[in-house]
Order: sequence, then structure tokens, then C-alpha cells
Amino acid sequence: MNNLKKSILILIVLVICPCISYGSDTLIVYYSRSGSNEGIAEYIQANIPDARVGTITTEDDRSGFFGFFTCMFDQWFDRDAPINDLSLKTAEKSVIILCAPVWMQSLSSPARTFIKQVDLKGKTLYLFITYGGRLKEEKQQAIEQWVKDQGVMLKGVYGSAVGGKTAEELKQQTRDHLLKAGLLVEQEN
Repeated sequence: MNNLKKSILILIVLVICPCISYGSDTLIVYYSRSGSNEGIAEYIQANIPDARVGTITTEDDRSGFFGFFTCMFDQWFDRDAPINDLSLKTAEKSVIILCAPVWMQSLSSPARTFIKQVDLKGKTLYLFITYGGRLKEEKQQAIEQWVKDQGVMLKGVYGSAVGGKTAEELKQQTRDHLLKAGLLVEQEN
């Protein structure tokens, strides 16, 4: 094979592989109390079609008024939320995309419990977080450090303020995050 053919082959591999490398070895996991993170996870899955999706659910009911207070108590007292068994085969996956809310400037207790209970050591994790207002930079850095302290290879934290945004605006912001993370390749028209 001459050098030109080798160069073309290498170029094709470099262009195509990033598009397919984040498919079947990717797991998208989300916790969503209000539906925002579910929508984000579905949008990500639509853009990484071979990825599996799993939902973090809690053993107790966290809907409505009393559910809100349960969530707040978990945050105030740094309690782990009792989550249901996900039955996800994370050992088969090398890339995990976690979509979760931030409550009171800290990662939500169901997401923290997931990170603690599921063996994510050696896995690549992309964290897509949502928050109602504004997340202070030092609080985001604390979340990043906590995740790293759990032995996870954190590739990035991608935050979205959801207050007042339409579903389309959240999709566009998620698309921008996917591009920034290298999980999505911009298509030329």
C-alpha cells in the first residue's frame, strides 16, 4: 500500500471512529424528579443511538410536596437516598453519561448514591447536571472533586440552568454540551 492510501485509511479511521466509539459501550443513566433530566437523557440517547439508557429510581416516593421535603432533608443531612437496583451491566460499559439535578448547590442524593453504590472505578464519566437557578463555580468544583474522589475518571461536568427554559432551548444547550464533550460530531451540510 502506498503512502497516500495509508494516509487516507488513517484519516478515515480518525474521522469515523470518534462517531462510533461512543455507541454500544455507552450507558446513559439519569435521575429526574421533574422530568428535565429525563428529557436530556432521551435527547442524548437520540444522538448516541446504540447507547443504553437506565433510570435511577428511589425506593420511597419523592413526588409532590412531601417528596420535595424528603429530597431537601437528604441534602441538608447529606443522606444517601435509597435507590432501587438498576440491574445495569456497568461492567460491560466503559463510558457512563449521568444526567442528574443539583439541589441546594450539591449533586442530588439519588445521583450521589448511584455513584457510591455502582462500581464506576475505571469508567469514564460525563456528568450532565441541571439546576434551577445559578450554580456557584466553587460548588461545581466541589461536585467535580467529590466525583473524582470516588475513583471515577470524570471527563467533564456540563451544567444547564433549567429555570424558564423551553424544551427546545434545553435540547440546544445539551447539543452544545455534547459537542464540547466530543460525544457528538458536528455534521456539515
